[in-house]
Amino acid sequence: MVKAKEAKEWAHESLRGNCSSLYTPFSGLDGDDIDYDALRALVRHCLVHLDQDGLWLTGGIAEFWSLTTEELKEVMRVTIEEARRVKPDALIQVMSSSDTAKQTVELTLHAQRLGADICYILTPYFECAGKPGVLEFLRYVADRTDMPLGYFNSQTTGLAMTPSECVELYREIPALCGLKNGLADAHHSLAIHRLEPGMVLWEANDEAGIRLGVPHPGALGAALYLYEKPGMKLYTEWRELLVQRDFERAEKFAEETGLAAMRAASRRYQAHPARPRTFTHWGAGFKFGASLLGLPIGDYPHSRPPQTAFPADLQAPIRRAYTKSGFIES
Repeated sequence: MVKAKEAKEWAHESLRGNCSSLYTPFSGLDGDDIDYDALRALVRHCLVHLDQDGLWLTGGIAEFWSLTTEELKEVMRVTIEEARRVKPDALIQVMSSSDTAKQTVELTLHAQRLGADICYILTPYFECAGKPGVLEFLRYVADRTDMPLGYFNSQTTGLAMTPSECVELYREIPALCGLKNGLADAHHSLAIHRLEPGMVLWEANDEAGIRLGVPHPGALGAALYLYEKPGMKLYTEWRELLVQRDFERAEKFAEETGLAAMRAASRRYQAHPARPRTFTHWGAGFKFGASLLGLPIGDYPHSRPPQTAFPADLQAPIRRAYTKSGFIES
C-alpha cells in the first residue's frame, strides 16, 4: 500500500493506462436497490474481456450523489474484491468525495482499507469558500488518511480552480499527486503543465490536450466500454494514434470505424435538455449506451433522483450511430 509521502513519486510510475468509469446498476422499485451481480459482470468485462488497465469507481457516471454512505462503501467493496480477483494489478481509483469533509474521510479510509490505489476529491459543491475552502477540505482529508490523493477539478460543482490554484493545491498537500481536469479545456491543462511539469494530469477532452502537447498518461476515468468490444478496441487504437501524434490517421480511423459518430452521439449523456449549458453525468444515458452493447445495467435502467429518465427521442440517434459502426445489428 503506497503511503501519502510516497504519492507523487508513485504517480509518475503508476498513474497511467486505460481505465473505465463504472456506472451503478440499479434494480427494484424506483431503483432503490443495487444489482451487485451486474456490477461484478461489468468489472469482468472491463478488466478481462477488454483487458483494460484499471477502473474508476463511485464517480459522476456512477451517480455517487444518489448513493448512501453504506451503498458507496458496498460498491467499493464489491468492485475492488472482484477486480483484485480477476486482475490483481489493476489500477483502482475511487472518487471518495461527499458533501461533508467527515464523510469524505470515512469513505477514503474505507477505500484505503480495501486496497484502493488512489482516492480523488472533487471540489466541494456546496457553500465552498473558493480556493481557500478547497485547500482546507483537501488538508482535512489528507491529515486523516494515508494514501495517494487526486484532485478532480470539475465544472459540475459550479466552482473551478484556475491553473495557478491547482498547482498551489498540488504543492501544498504532499499526498496530492494527480489532477483530473473535468473542464474540457485543454488550454487550462496546458497552463497547469507549464507551471508544474511534474504534475500528473489528464482531462475529459484528451484529444485537444494531446494535440497541444500536454503529456497524457492515459484515459484514467472515461466510459471506454461504450466504444470497445473484444476484437474491436476502437478507443484504444484511436488514442494510440493520437499519442503517436499521427493525427491524420487518427481522424481517418475515427471516421471510418464509426468511432467519431458514436462519440458525438454519446455527448447526449453529458447535457440535460433542461440545463443545456451545464455539463451533466446523465447516468441513465450511459447505461442506455451500455445496454446496446449487451452489458448488464440492472432491471431499473433509469437514474435515481434528482436526475430523470433518458428520453426516447435522445435514444434513436445513439442507436443509429452504434448500428452504423457495426457495434450492434440493425
